[in-house]
Amino acid sequence: MTATTELYPSAHIAELFFPLAGDENAVLQVIHKIAGIGYYRGFETGIIHRPEIAANIRHLAERQRLNVTQWLTFELLKDQLNLSSLDPELREKSIRRACELVHLAAECGTSKLSLVSGGDPGDARREEAKKGFGEALVRIGEVVGQYDNMLLQVEPLDRFAHKCQLIGPTDETVEWMKALRPDCPKLYLAWDSAHVSLNQEDLAESLALAAPLISQLHLANAILDPQAEGYGDYHMKFGEPGFLTTTSAAHIIRTAMSLALPNELGPISLAVEMRTTEQDDLWDNERQCREFLQSAWREAQRSADSDA
Repeated sequence: MTATTELYPSAHIAELFFPLAGDENAVLQVIHKIAGIGYYRGFETGIIHRPEIAANIRHLAERQRLNVTQWLTFELLKDQLNLSSLDPELREKSIRRACELVHLAAECGTSKLSLVSGGDPGDARREEAKKGFGEALVRIGEVVGQYDNMLLQVEPLDRFAHKCQLIGPTDETVEWMKALRPDCPKLYLAWDSAHVSLNQEDLAESLALAAPLISQLHLANAILDPQAEGYGDYHMKFGEPGFLTTTSAAHIIRTAMSLALPNELGPISLAVEMRTTEQDDLWDNERQCREFLQSAWREAQRSADSDA
C-alpha cells in the first residue's frame, strides 16, 4: 500500500468534555488547553452562541492554525427538530434553524459543519424522506456556500442496530450523496467506525467506497453482539468488550492513508469519539484517548513501512 492521504489528529471536545457542553466559558478554556498540548491540529465542538466566545475561538484557531469542526446535531435535537421529517412544517422549521446556525458556526471560524439525518421511516417511505433531507441539505449548503472555507458534512449512522437513522449504509449513502453533489457541491461524508460496524459492513470496504466523499474520520467503539449488554452506539471507551482495539484502529488509519481521499480538502481530520460523564476525570480521559490514537497511529505506520 502506498499512502496517498495525510491525516491529522483532532480532539472531539464535544464528547470528551460532554459534561461541560452547556458552559461556553468552560469549553473555551478546554480549547485553550487543547491547543497548548501541541498535539492536535483541530477540534470539534457543538455550536457556540455567545459572540465574544466565538470570536475568541476563531482568533485562537487562526493563531494556532487549528481546524474547527462544529456539530449542529445537539442544537437540532434540543429543539426536537428533524431535517428529514416527513412532516413538511417540521422539516421547514428545522431547515430554517439549521441555516441560522450556519452563521453562528462561521463566527467560530468553522471549516466543517456537521449533522446527521433523522430516524428511518421504514422501507415504504424511505425514498420520500431521503428526497426531503436532500432538499434540506441543498438549502443549508447554499448558506454554507457563503463562506469560502466551510463545507457541510453528513455522518451516516446505523440503520438497524441502535440509532436507526435514515442515512446509514455506506453504499446507499454514497450513491445518494453523489446524486446530490451537483446541487450541493460542498457536501461531504463524516465516516464513523462504530456506525459502519453496527451496519455490519467491512471497515476497509466502507472506507474505500466512501473515499471520494470523506472529509473526516471518527474512531468510535461499539459492542456488536446484539445479545450483549451495551449493544449499540453509546460512545463507549475504546477496547473490549467493543471492537475498537489498537489493532483495529491502526487498520482503519492505515487503510485511510492508502486511499485517495478528496484532494481539495488537504489533510483529513481523525478523532477518537468517546463520551465522558460527570463522574469521569475529563482530562485523564482526554490523555487516554490521545495515547490510544498515538499508539494506533504508530502501529499503522509500522505496518505501512513493513510493506513498503
